[in-house]
Amino acid sequence: MKLFKEKFPKTPVIMADTGDFSGDPDEAGRVKTQNLVEGMGMIGYDVVNLGERELAGGIAEFRKLTENSHLDFINANIVYRDTGEPLVPPYLVKEYTLTPGRKVKVGFLGLNSLNSSFAKETPEGRILVMRDPAETARKYVPSLKDKVDLLVLLGNLSQRDLGTVLGAAPGIHVALLSYGARISTNGMLEYVAEVPTYYAGDQGKRLGELRVTYQKDSPAPRFYISPIVLTRRFPEDPALQALIDRTVAKVNEINKTKAGGADAPVAAKGSPGRARGLPEIARRGEAAGSAGAAQAPAPGKPFLTATACATCHSKEHEIWYASTHARAFETLVKANQDFNPECVKCHVTGFARAEGFLNARQTPDLIDVQCEACHGNGAEHVRVPQAPFGKVAPRQCFTCHTKENSPDFVFYKYWDKIKH
Repeated sequence: MKLFKEKFPKTPVIMADTGDFSGDPDEAGRVKTQNLVEGMGMIGYDVVNLGERELAGGIAEFRKLTENSHLDFINANIVYRDTGEPLVPPYLVKEYTLTPGRKVKVGFLGLNSLNSSFAKETPEGRILVMRDPAETARKYVPSLKDKVDLLVLLGNLSQRDLGTVLGAAPGIHVALLSYGARISTNGMLEYVAEVPTYYAGDQGKRLGELRVTYQKDSPAPRFYISPIVLTRRFPEDPALQALIDRTVAKVNEINKTKAGGADAPVAAKGSPGRARGLPEIARRGEAAGSAGAAQAPAPGKPFLTATACATCHSKEHEIWYASTHARAFETLVKANQDFNPECVKCHVTGFARAEGFLNARQTPDLIDVQCEACHGNGAEHVRVPQAPFGKVAPRQCFTCHTKENSPDFVFYKYWDKIKH
């Protein structure tokens, strides 16, 4: 917010969230959500659409998390079953002064895609349900559009539901949305039922900067969108960074306690110093000669680790061991992220796969980005060594080396360091 205000000191800057920003309804998720709400308040968000995830932990928890937030939550189709009254205000109207002194009233209407199975009981014993977004839009848009100069739909809506809403209730000027990981193609405005629309994606790593301009003596707004990926080029706000650091440390401690309270090891199990401790499966050729077949992998242990690969691929192993892949997990330990699954998945081997990495206590042999993290499970290769194995397409690198997580990544530059 500070960045935008400094960039446009005489222009009103509106911050809005489309909803579904909350963490999971567990201890770590509650910490994330509480601090997200606090951070949004520090930034000065104008309006937030209430998503379904915000209520996953129950109404009492939502009230507790947001009671001192000073955030304006809106949503029109999460309502009390007995009266049809929305849980939070269905819309918000704010007035802004433009540079030449022109005042503009902006209305925000909040909607979510219908979940017919949604039902939440309040502490008072009332039931909340979700109404059809198109029917809800028909209820509010006709009167709301006459009260404002600009009507903005904030929604957690699929593209199909959006089309139904816009067709049912003409008068919305622009739709700002989220729905899973969907991002508007090439960061450009889409047009649904002739209404400019923008999907900003999830995870909070992207912002959509929508500029609204008015021509002299014209009531019709013009829209220009600029997608913003939050990389290191944006300066840190000290207060927000302190909040982030506290959140990361707390969440990591919670996850570490769940895993048994272990401190994470920081050296790869496939290092040369452990070469004498080769697992039995890797000792192919010591007794049977270089052409001897390896034993079948032990049941339940499909990942062999880099140590096993070193038996036949010593040169490649040396290249790997000299790379930062061999110390990938250490960076998480230093950053208090070693028990954060969102980060761990790209710093270990076999994450979320059968018999793959669980945590640093239970599966220490699979820390770091070892051979099988890129080339795949080596068990079948050991069983039939002459078969082709492990070809890696460059695009696979980009699953972890994204613009957000690895902004300096250039494939050919980095490949020169690890090619083998």
